[in-house]
Amino acid sequence: MSQNNVHHRKRVVRRHYNLTDDKQHIQDESLTIFDKQQQQQQQEQQEQQHRASFFRKKPGGLICTICEGPAHGYNFDAVTCESCKAFFRRNALKFDEKVKCRINDGNCIINMTTRKRCKACRLAKCFEQGMRADWILTDEERMNKRRKIEENRRLRKLVYPDSADSDDVSKSPYVDLKSELMESDNKEYSTVSTSILSSEDLFKIEQIKHAYADSVRLTSLPREIPLYPNTAKLNFPFEMINLPSNLQASRLITFLKLIPEFSSLDEHDKLVLIKHNTFPLLFIRSALVYNRSTDSYYDQGTDDCVFSGKDLIQCFSLDQYEKSTRCVCRVMDASQNDPFIIQIFLLIMILSKGSSLCTYTEEFEPVANNIQSLFHTQNIFVNLLLKYCESKFGYTQTVHIWLKLVMSSIDAHLQSHNTRYDFVKKDDVAEQLVPLMKSVLLNA
Repeated sequence: MSQNNVHHRKRVVRRHYNLTDDKQHIQDESLTIFDKQQQQQQQEQQEQQHRASFFRKKPGGLICTICEGPAHGYNFDAVTCESCKAFFRRNALKFDEKVKCRINDGNCIINMTTRKRCKACRLAKCFEQGMRADWILTDEERMNKRRKIEENRRLRKLVYPDSADSDDVSKSPYVDLKSELMESDNKEYSTVSTSILSSEDLFKIEQIKHAYADSVRLTSLPREIPLYPNTAKLNFPFEMINLPSNLQASRLITFLKLIPEFSSLDEHDKLVLIKHNTFPLLFIRSALVYNRSTDSYYDQGTDDCVFSGKDLIQCFSLDQYEKSTRCVCRVMDASQNDPFIIQIFLLIMILSKGSSLCTYTEEFEPVANNIQSLFHTQNIFVNLLLKYCESKFGYTQTVHIWLKLVMSSIDAHLQSHNTRYDFVKKDDVAEQLVPLMKSVLLNA
């Protein structure tokens, strides 16, 4: 295998997404990669390698950079087979300079036939090809991960209080999910997993989808709601807030509780994020339940009644109805009508500390106890979203999707601000709100 091919395969996993740049910088970067004329020989070579990376989709096209055998994906920041992946995990943290090559003075040829003959040369080649030992979990990190798993199991028990097998790990829908995913013959996953998304990424995607589905299944409307819309209409702002908005907020919070990364955050920080970010996110979540053709809101597969979008006119105003509906449609367009993109974007935005426009000058949003943990957790979902979009739409379209999502989130915050200020922060409305909505709208 040539040196160019090795560099070509490593470049995919080291692509850097700089989310702090402004829109003009991102646009310039896209033009540099795809449209700018080649001016220098080095730029021409890099652009060709970058373009070629998007067409390497078939599993048979991946070759291990260590032993040149068939590879199955990216492991520790390099394309490797399962054997070299396991070898590196076992030996990278225990590397001892006293371990030397006893055959060819450090010049052993490592391939599928000889890879087990010299541990020193094989490990040295792993490091030369860019494999990162800092990505291997230490014993302490494993213990911390185990504690998080136990905490998540406890939280699932709280969410499934009536489940007889809530303590049975083998029956949990999240425990066997990874093994089921690895055994799946789904062609879509077999394609993206060997190009950009790892098996851990695919597992996390399925975990998020299951968490969202369970959040809908576990949360229902109050008993008095089924009469709507036949005999009970929504006529006042507090009715709109207490019924459909309250239902969406409850399902959003349940969704967050089922995400391990969010559940493991500091309790104080979780409370602050939920109180100050939930209401703006209802506009984003509405894109998951809105039907443009019927102008209605309904969670598929539930016994919910269908809420009419026109009720917003009666409860608020025609202007607010048009702005709110347009905001929801923008989220749908930005996500390419892909429900998972909206689901993971909800996780990204709930972790955006201090982003809500609903924080007034007379209100104080508490400082987070562990802001670094929030940023680290948010970055996990940002990277997953970008990798998912790139595997499905390509790099250029991913940039456009991200920009549109950011702009739609700003609009969602603006609409929540206007709704709260113009219609909710009034004594006659605030007094009639249910406790949850008082908390997320009035910070009570």
